[in-house]
Amino acid sequence: MTSTVIRISAVGSRGSVLGKIFEAKPDSSGRYVLNRKKPSGSNPATNMAASKVFAASLTEAARLLETDEYLINLVGPGGTRALRELKKVRIERA
Repeated sequence: MTSTVIRISAVGSRGSVLGKIFEAKPDSSGRYVLNRKKPSGSNPATNMAASKVFAASLTEAARLLETDEYLINLVGPGGTRALRELKKVRIERA
C-alpha cells in the first residue's frame, strides 16, 4: 500500500516569487486542481477550464502527477498561482 501524501510543493523560480514556497491547496470545494498537459498550440490551452481535473486528496493528486500527463496548481505568497509538473515539485509522504 502506498503512503499518504501530506504536502506537494515547489519553489518559485523567478521574479518577485524567486525562492518562495508554492503549495497545493484545496479549492473552495475541498479538491486539488490539476490541468491536463497539452502539446503546444493545442486547443484548449493547458490553463483553460476544459483542461482541469480535480483530485479529492493530495495522494490522488500525486498519483495523477506521476502519470506525467498533468500539472498541479500551486498557491504561493499573496495568492500567486503556478502550474508545475512532476519533476518540478516535491512530494512529501507520511
